[in-house]
Amino acid sequence: MSNNSLYLGKKTSEIALLVEGRLEGDGNLMIAGLDSLESAGPLDISFLGNPKYAEAAKNSRAGCLLLPRGSEGVSYSGPSRIYVEDPQYGFSRLLTEIESQFPKPPALVDERASIHYEARLGPEASVSPFVVIERKAVIGERTVIGPHCFIGSGARIGKDCRIYPNVTIRENCVVGDRAIIHSGSVIGSDGFGFSTDKKTGKHRKIPQLGNVVIGNDVEIGSNVSIDRATIGATSIGDGTKIDNLVHMAHNLQIGKDCLILGQSGFAGSTKIGDRVIVAAQAGVAGHLQVGDGAIILAQSGIMNDVEKNAIVFGSPSRPRKEAFRLQALYGRLPELFESVKKIKSQLGGVSSDRSGDEKQIS
Repeated sequence: MSNNSLYLGKKTSEIALLVEGRLEGDGNLMIAGLDSLESAGPLDISFLGNPKYAEAAKNSRAGCLLLPRGSEGVSYSGPSRIYVEDPQYGFSRLLTEIESQFPKPPALVDERASIHYEARLGPEASVSPFVVIERKAVIGERTVIGPHCFIGSGARIGKDCRIYPNVTIRENCVVGDRAIIHSGSVIGSDGFGFSTDKKTGKHRKIPQLGNVVIGNDVEIGSNVSIDRATIGATSIGDGTKIDNLVHMAHNLQIGKDCLILGQSGFAGSTKIGDRVIVAAQAGVAGHLQVGDGAIILAQSGIMNDVEKNAIVFGSPSRPRKEAFRLQALYGRLPELFESVKKIKSQLGGVSSDRSGDEKQIS
């Protein structure tokens, strides 16, 4: 078992049943831990999720590998193989099995928490030290609230949620069931709404009286800011996963099962469809629509609507193939510039006067 492995303690035959795979080789081999292809030892299990890492699988010392169905020809000298539909997902199920053995926070309310008498806590909810839960807030059953969290008045959090330390969920915001919110995130901060006086140039605050509504099975990374709506709701659909350091402005609507990667940002009142992927450091302007299944590649700037299932890149964004062709041309600009200079020299030098007419340089 390698030093970095996590303890599993199951036979390969048991693992095959757990991941719904087909075992080939020694079914009695006891697997102690999980590790990467490079680091795994004879008592570890690892997985091959991408054929480009086949060489690493060939050289792996792992006692068992999870392999994709139809990859029987992959070279691997270990005693056991398990063929599954999705090796990465199979590996994650083993991680979940290990995680289930970790001790759970006790279902109790710490006496150092400040809980308003009109707040309601569901059965087996856990509230850590120095949590503040305000008037008429509702915490669902088996939900865990970590230390130093703030739950505003009228906020509602569903069942089986995990709210990590130092999270703020402001007044009247709604969090669905089985949500995970990591440390430092703020749900329901004021939207960036101001009216500028044209005579004085002063910026006058527009009250932000809406809320944030987060669906079921949503995960929100650390230091994410989701602004409350001016009126109505900023909404995050069921199953959407949000990475660290993301900003979402007021009245934004995110669909179901989206993947929002780190350091991306969204202006207000934009509508993002279902199953959209927004890669790292992308920016989306306000009052736009992004269709279902679209993919926005890293560092793209979205200034116009994006069609359903489109893949876009660049700033301003363009269809991926067009954007990649332009990037290739940008790299050749120095070469093209030198070629133009050479041609001009051969022609005796041609330039334009201020009126735009070409003239020969004497």
